[in-house]
Amino acid sequence: MTIMDSTLGVAGPSPYKSRRDWLNAFGVIEILMGGAFLLFAIVILWAAGATMPSNAISPPARMVGTALLYGLLAAVFVAGGIGSMLCKNWARIVMLAVSSLWLGFGLMVALILAFIVPAITQQRHGNFPAEGQHAMMVIIFTLVAALGVLLPAIFLFFYSRKSVRATCLAQDAAQFSTPEGGGIAASGLPVPLVILGVWQALGVLSLLTSSMRADPVFGVVLRGMAAFLVVLARAVLDGYAAWAIFRQQLIGWQVALFTTSIWMISGVVTYFRHPDLVQLGREMGYSAHRLRIFEQSPHLLPALWVAVIVVMTAFLVFLLYARRFFPTEEQACPSVPKGQ
Repeated sequence: MTIMDSTLGVAGPSPYKSRRDWLNAFGVIEILMGGAFLLFAIVILWAAGATMPSNAISPPARMVGTALLYGLLAAVFVAGGIGSMLCKNWARIVMLAVSSLWLGFGLMVALILAFIVPAITQQRHGNFPAEGQHAMMVIIFTLVAALGVLLPAIFLFFYSRKSVRATCLAQDAAQFSTPEGGGIAASGLPVPLVILGVWQALGVLSLLTSSMRADPVFGVVLRGMAAFLVVLARAVLDGYAAWAIFRQQLIGWQVALFTTSIWMISGVVTYFRHPDLVQLGREMGYSAHRLRIFEQSPHLLPALWVAVIVVMTAFLVFLLYARRFFPTEEQACPSVPKGQ
């Protein structure tokens, strides 16, 4: 009789219903979403090239960075879709990580809109009717709720189901089973560490593609080379943390905890040292158009700062929770039996 725990492939009949058809359906949806992201990236690059002056060396960094982000999302969703259609457990883990981050960002955007929509709808912009403004805000909020909250919640619910996990593990066991009919251990990084590593990697991408020429650090607005060096140091630390976390090394978690704590404290100090957030934005080089939006919607900047602090606090709690998935010192360096 073959005995298997929850981490092994299923040798006999699975107690869960096969979800292969649903995995195929979700895989098709993910591939279509990946194609849409790829189209966005191409359009953004085309727009960057069309608006670029003839004597410029390269398109604007922000547009290139945005296109790169959409290209990365396209690759992730296409790969996840193909893996889902093949019932691969790694694809299930990837989509769990992507859905979790997707839902987190969607909730943050929805929270910000909940703060600023009432203020925006109370303002009259030219001859645009108040009813039209209200309808437009309702449509925007509905789209954010549907695409940023409901859709990732559906993905998260589906890929976290035990029957989906059993289907993927059964497929892996069938592919890599031994001649005796046994399964193999399902290798792979725990889902919380995948989420943590992807978050750190996204931090590198967002920093390297940022076009800001100033960076506030503990209330001091750094500019020029000083700001560049700080951003570069943050990118290097986040990149190293992501690399170590994907290797399940505790040093990656320690670096992530250090950087998260430092920049949370820096953000709080900056917020209290610069109560006039519009002036802070002016010092950081925000465009006149963006500053005008902030001036017309005084609730926007405070809501953004509060949302960032809330998200970073939630991430810090998740980071502390993820510590349990790293090997202990005894597991990493097992003692050598005497006589060897």
